[in-house]
Amino acid sequence: MEEKPGFREGVAILLNPSAGRGKAGANRDRLAALFRARGIPHELHVTESETHLRELARDKALEFETLAAAGGDSTFQIVAEEIMKAGARARLAMFGLGSSNDIPREFGLESPEKSAAALEEGRSRRIDLGCVESEGAVPRYFIGQASIGLGVFVNQSAGRVASRTPALARFQTAVGVWGVARAFRKKLVPVSLAVESPGRKVEGRFQVANFSNIRFWATGHKLIPHARPDDGKLDACLIREGSFLRLARLASSARKGRHLRAAGVEFLQSPAFDVSSETPFAVQVDGEVLGGASSPTLFRGIRVRVVPGALTIIA
Repeated sequence: MEEKPGFREGVAILLNPSAGRGKAGANRDRLAALFRARGIPHELHVTESETHLRELARDKALEFETLAAAGGDSTFQIVAEEIMKAGARARLAMFGLGSSNDIPREFGLESPEKSAAALEEGRSRRIDLGCVESEGAVPRYFIGQASIGLGVFVNQSAGRVASRTPALARFQTAVGVWGVARAFRKKLVPVSLAVESPGRKVEGRFQVANFSNIRFWATGHKLIPHARPDDGKLDACLIREGSFLRLARLASSARKGRHLRAAGVEFLQSPAFDVSSETPFAVQVDGEVLGGASSPTLFRGIRVRVVPGALTIIA
């Protein structure tokens, strides 16, 4: 890899050891070996907290041409966000070591070996980012998706399981189903929303309102098969209220993108969406609940918009 003026030589690796319910940390030696085998100069940092990850990402984005984020989807979201905030030109390489890895899946980076090969070969591309904005709040960027409804509540349930019974957290599918059942039982869904884009307004009660830059969501479900991360638009999938059984059927068909004509499922495409509700709602971006899973920030209105060509990734 050729060093460019203004940057230090090599790659800064930011490893989030807590990703993948704590399994990512065990990959430290594997990562270092991949870089050594390819002769890629690197500086490996193991992060201690989200705050530490953000600080490192912001600082290293101004020092290195390339940051290699190793962790889950929320790790990639955080590093991308800090690159944006720093106003840096750093490229982002992604090593999927998390529970879902939907973001690297979108770009054909299903293994650390594939990510290392893309880095060694110098493959790069510009992609769009999404951005969640609300009056008085700091803009939040995302690579994959922003969601309202079940995505938030499943994330919160998974966090509770991980903190109370860590051994159960590795059973991700079961934990997800339990989280959905809990949301139904406690009547946390559906959520009443109005979703407005230029020339169209959709209102109703929704179990899921997902605004995506990529095809995949919830560990490999091809929720929006026609979404593209570089078309200057976001794609919305709105799933209206219905039974638990109906939702299970939708989840099964979405594995292969066969839910596109299902009743109660609507798709929209736009550079921006305005989302509002009389009842405050929480928002999740790439696996991170805004404000924190235990005490999320509640909104009555947000704008979700695309930022075209905002980030260069290695893929």
